[in-house]
Amino acid sequence: MMDILTHKQFCLEKYKGSSVLSLINRKLLIHKQLERPPRSYVVYSDLHGSYDKFVYWLKNGFGYFKLCVQEILGDSYSEEICQSYEKLLLLVNRTRFDSIKKSLDGEMEQNPLKNQFLERVPKKFVIALGELEKHGLSRRRILKDILEILRGVTRGDERRIIKIVPASFLENILKLYAPTDDSSYEAVVSAVVEKESIFSIVTSMLVKLILSNTFDKHINLGDTFDRGEEADKLMGLYRRYFNNDDSPIPLHYIWGNHDILWMGAGIGNPILCMTALRISMRYNNVDFLARYGFNLEGLRSLARKSYKKTPIGKYVKAKDFTKWSKEDAIKMTKTLLVLESKLTLTWLKDSMDEVGDETVGRIDYRRDFERQKELMNFLPVQGLGDDEKEWEEFIKNNPLYLDPYFPTVDSKKPGLLTEEEEAVVNDLVYQFTTLPKLQEDIKWLFEFGEAYRVVDHTLYFHAAIPSTKEMDLAETKGLKGRKLFDFIQRDLKRIGEFHREGKTITRREKMLLWYLWCGRDSAFFCKDKMATLERAIFEKEIASRGTLTTWKENPNPFYKNIRNDDFLNKVLKEFHANKICMGHTPVKNMKQAILSHKHGAFIVDGGASEAYGDRGAVLINTPDYNYMTLHPPLESLKEAEEKDRLPDLLTTPLEEKNHLRLRHMDKGYFLRKELEAIDELIDDNIGQFSESYFY
Repeated sequence: MMDILTHKQFCLEKYKGSSVLSLINRKLLIHKQLERPPRSYVVYSDLHGSYDKFVYWLKNGFGYFKLCVQEILGDSYSEEICQSYEKLLLLVNRTRFDSIKKSLDGEMEQNPLKNQFLERVPKKFVIALGELEKHGLSRRRILKDILEILRGVTRGDERRIIKIVPASFLENILKLYAPTDDSSYEAVVSAVVEKESIFSIVTSMLVKLILSNTFDKHINLGDTFDRGEEADKLMGLYRRYFNNDDSPIPLHYIWGNHDILWMGAGIGNPILCMTALRISMRYNNVDFLARYGFNLEGLRSLARKSYKKTPIGKYVKAKDFTKWSKEDAIKMTKTLLVLESKLTLTWLKDSMDEVGDETVGRIDYRRDFERQKELMNFLPVQGLGDDEKEWEEFIKNNPLYLDPYFPTVDSKKPGLLTEEEEAVVNDLVYQFTTLPKLQEDIKWLFEFGEAYRVVDHTLYFHAAIPSTKEMDLAETKGLKGRKLFDFIQRDLKRIGEFHREGKTITRREKMLLWYLWCGRDSAFFCKDKMATLERAIFEKEIASRGTLTTWKENPNPFYKNIRNDDFLNKVLKEFHANKICMGHTPVKNMKQAILSHKHGAFIVDGGASEAYGDRGAVLINTPDYNYMTLHPPLESLKEAEEKDRLPDLLTTPLEEKNHLRLRHMDKGYFLRKELEAIDELIDDNIGQFSESYFY
């Protein structure tokens, strides 16, 4: 087994051959860096296929453009002038992300991120500079204001400039950024403002530097898939814009329950394959399936053969249907639900060999199996044909049912697939596990996703931490709290590695993903059941009279406990954190988003997709404040762009911070460990170096 090095040990290995002078230089840089303010970063969640909306958020800086302009220039200028400076940032940033979109859509061969400093700039930028001059501001004043914004965003750290600016521009840009003497600085300023063309070019370059330094990292709390049409495009954007050589901005991605669903489908769990397709059909999110390369003609043929008449249960949510007729969509969705229900029963039964195994991490499926078996007994109704009048008569006498017709379900063996059903299931599972673009995205989720992360003393997770009514952490699979999350992460990482290497994924491993998707004690779900079948075939009020048939999904006590300060304190101690931020639960206003002022606990699921309200919530962490920004619907974002302005956002400061420096943050910990290693190496070598250096 390979030893895992501590960060100090890693640095000792890294620098052991370095000269004393280079070690001294690095030591001084670290001391300076530790006293710098940290950079800002942004947190969001539950995008659910809302690619266009997310791109608008990126273009608008998530609301941070307005914050930084107001913070730096707000005391000096009117709202109108501040908006003109915001417009400069918006125009350049908008062009950047329009180019990224074209690149992702195949309209541009060149990656626009390869040389961001030389990106083209719209002529509207020059016009916007002219508007500032019409307000009575000189070019010299405008240049100095833009430099102030740049210094504010970078927190005075010239290293953030040096890393980006091409060598040919570096000397003059640094002179403007950090003037060392008045005469040479003023000479460069005079040369810049002398001609409009030079002034426009240089200011646009400075704006690009501002944009490149806006956020140090992004934290995405998961759920890219389902309820929206462009999950594939979001995944492409993640891979293009984050964590790569052309764009080294880190993205910390926390798995959501809908990500888990698609990951499970991607490794070949047939239940989850049917579930993922059913949800997409239910919301008419079918264009992205075609872009992935899915062929659902076999499914449609089976659905048409199984149901001559249009099923009458609650199978679809969409009102408009594009690729197929509404009748076909309902038939296909019902077919997928029946396949999902049958497969759930048989796979749970086949997973019962683990009963009695007390190994940590094993799941006892007996309760899930018994519930599914009882539920499936409602489906095979004897004597009914494909006749609407027969259905109406049966429902009149049996008002529990919304849909009583399930001709492919055998009353003696309700989990048994017909020969045609089995062929369709095998085909769909094969597509999930072999379609190239989908597999790229699934492997990315396994590789870059995490169950949770603590960043700068804030705990980030998607949905829930199983707990009890007594507000204690609940034991699940023999584990609880941080140990439970660590176990889940290790298991999923191992499964993902096996999948990338083409190794066989066992039934136990595939069923783990099913349990994480809908298990009662899953940290990604945490409800007593997922009432999918019940909501489709039973009448709500009558079904509520029975615990088996009810639509109600009783949540784990966590969802109530999370607004209790005593419980929050237990969670913070368990994860060695000071604050909490989660997604999963859509919020409509700021009051719902704030779980606790005392502990700094927030929800950032603002309901980005149309299915959840077409809004959005974003948390912006700056060295001085935490802000929550609530974003408007997509049409409002489009309207603002047409008018070349930022959209109207509701921005609320959540808490003020006290002179934070990098030494207080995660990065500061690693810098201090690096410094310890460097000091140790200097102590070991400086004596010999001094003897030869001084004579």
